[in-house]
Parts: sequence; C-alpha cells; structure tokens
Amino acid sequence: MKNRKFLLLKTTLLQSPLCLVIGSLIGCYSTALNFDLGWTTRRVSGQVEDVVSREPVGNGFIIVKEFYGNFAANEASEAGNFIPRARLLRSLKKDGSFEMDFDWRASQFNLNFVEQGYEVHRFNFHRQLGVGNLHYVAKMVPSSNWADELALSVTPLIQNLLLEPGYRLTEPDQLFLGEWLAKQRQENFGTE
Repeated sequence: MKNRKFLLLKTTLLQSPLCLVIGSLIGCYSTALNFDLGWTTRRVSGQVEDVVSREPVGNGFIIVKEFYGNFAANEASEAGNFIPRARLLRSLKKDGSFEMDFDWRASQFNLNFVEQGYEVHRFNFHRQLGVGNLHYVAKMVPSSNWADELALSVTPLIQNLLLEPGYRLTEPDQLFLGEWLAKQRQENFGTE
C-alpha cells in the first residue's frame, strides 16, 4: 500500500509540471495559429485569406526574415544580438496555402505577407521547445488606399531588403522584388 501511495505521489508530481508546460504553450499563440507538439519549430504551413470575404488570397508572396542568435557581447557589453537573414516565398498556391521550412539554428522569425490591394500582414514568433509544426491563418485586410500602402509600408520594407546586404537575399529574389516594386510604382504613380 505504501508503494502505491508513493507511485501516485510521483505521478502527480510529474503531471503537474507537464500540464503547466502544455498550458503555457497553448496560451502563447493567437487563435489563428494551431501547432503540433514537437521538439522545436521546423515548419510553418497555413492559409492566406481575405478577412472580409474569407476567400483565399493566392497571388502574393511572403518575405521571411529569420534571426540567428549571436551570443558574443558587442562594444556596449550587451549580449544576445540577432543576425537577420531574409528569403522570399513566392510559392503561394491559388487556394492561398503556403508551406515553409526553417533553419534549425534560427531562433526568431518574422513573416511579412504582401499582396497588391492589401495591407502588409506581419506575424512574428520565437522558436520554442515543445512546439512542432505551426499552422497559421494570415487574415489580409483590404487596403482602403493601395497607393498610400505601397508608398508608406511596402516600398520601405522592400527597399530595406534590397539595399541592406546583411539580409543576404538571393539574386533571383532581389530581381523579383525589384521588378515587382517597379511594376507597382508604374501602375500607381506613373514612375519607376
């Protein structure tokens, strides 16, 4: 009987922290995000949809910024700097679905969903132990004035990627972004 009580106490002590960890993981993300339990975040898949009509948005692209931890101290003796890398996901399907893998060394991610006629939708998250594959639904808000959105939000985002060599954006991705931005400026402002 004494062994049974000890086993029950031991099981209860093990279940309590486990429930706490699972509960805290569930509370970390919005309802637009579902996840599978796993060792660490390796893949994000999801859907891009119009927030008003709930129809899929499948003609845009996603700018992915991955941040890698640099634990060496800088001149101000501050540790924990992050080195960003960027890439472009152009493989949005017509049904608005997407899927991407992440480098296991990256610790933080920033996804920027860009589509003509919509406000830029941003999603940031930190890789966490215990959170496996993520499924995210990006709700795109139609822009009331696409020309203003292009000038004030989209152009600075893209120009920063094109001008900052630290992002190490590949040449095909740079070419795609440059041509897309030139086309949007021509259509909306009559200039490149």
